[in-house]
Amino acid sequence: MSNTPLRILITGATGFVGRALCHALMGEGHDVQILLRDPSQFGQIPMGLGAGYTIGSLEDERSLDEACSGRELVIHLAGLAHVGKGLERQAMESNFVGTSNLLIAAINARVRRFLYLSSTLAEAAATGEGDVTAYGESKFQAEQLIETASKQGKISSVILRSVNVYGAGMKGNISRMISMIEKGRLPPLPEVNNQISLISVDDLAAALLLAMETDESGQKSYTVTDGESYSVAAMERAIYAALGKPFPRWRTPHMVLYGASQIAGFVSSITGGSGAISARTYRNLISDNVFSNEKAVSELGFKPSTIFYAELPKLIESIRESAE
Repeated sequence: MSNTPLRILITGATGFVGRALCHALMGEGHDVQILLRDPSQFGQIPMGLGAGYTIGSLEDERSLDEACSGRELVIHLAGLAHVGKGLERQAMESNFVGTSNLLIAAINARVRRFLYLSSTLAEAAATGEGDVTAYGESKFQAEQLIETASKQGKISSVILRSVNVYGAGMKGNISRMISMIEKGRLPPLPEVNNQISLISVDDLAAALLLAMETDESGQKSYTVTDGESYSVAAMERAIYAALGKPFPRWRTPHMVLYGASQIAGFVSSITGGSGAISARTYRNLISDNVFSNEKAVSELGFKPSTIFYAELPKLIESIRESAE
């Protein structure tokens, strides 16, 4: 794909990653169209992007046909991300069925390329190993649809599998961890030696831009991280330091945290809620979750610009502002 201006459709543009991508696209000269469920959300799109919008959703096939008409590239970011107990069906409908609807509309409109933001949790679903979740399964099945369409020559595609994303406005375990430590509601973690991979939201947006510019033919897949392996124990200490709080001299025994996570998971399964900790939280605390970005670096020219520790003060400020 050349560097000439493109006619682009973006789904999920008002989400965490979508807003970062829209800012990264400013000044690039592309003709950008946004798929919006709620027109009042258009105010979250930077005015400098000069984007238009189509009102619709992934469930509304007519609106998808309208949104894809005349577009050369679809960047599909929309979907249900934070999937707790009782939301498995919604995850499949949003991430799999919704992607299927959009893909069909893109093919019918003769869109040249489909760029899909997936997750490394799709790999766990594919292999049956590691952190297997309903979210990961829905993303993996969506990947399979896209890959099949590309192999059949219906559309070219790029799939980016992202690890956990950090940045101002983020949600999820890391955000909750920072908030709970600041409020004194999280006991010090057990001694753990596991490593995890992360990526900043701005670097993920940069990777999406690079994926737009790769050769059009066939189907390509890349895993994107910031290139670092993070010790959860080191992250915990860094959070205490950044908050100006003394690091506790004692550690929570593994069995105590395990028991608490089992109880919280059981309660959530009954109430349909999603507590701060669960059996999955405990598994993730003691398991490695490390991925390589070597292929993205060598083939896309991806160069991460930051790491978690450099962004930590901004993350804390953002979390404090959102709590006010």
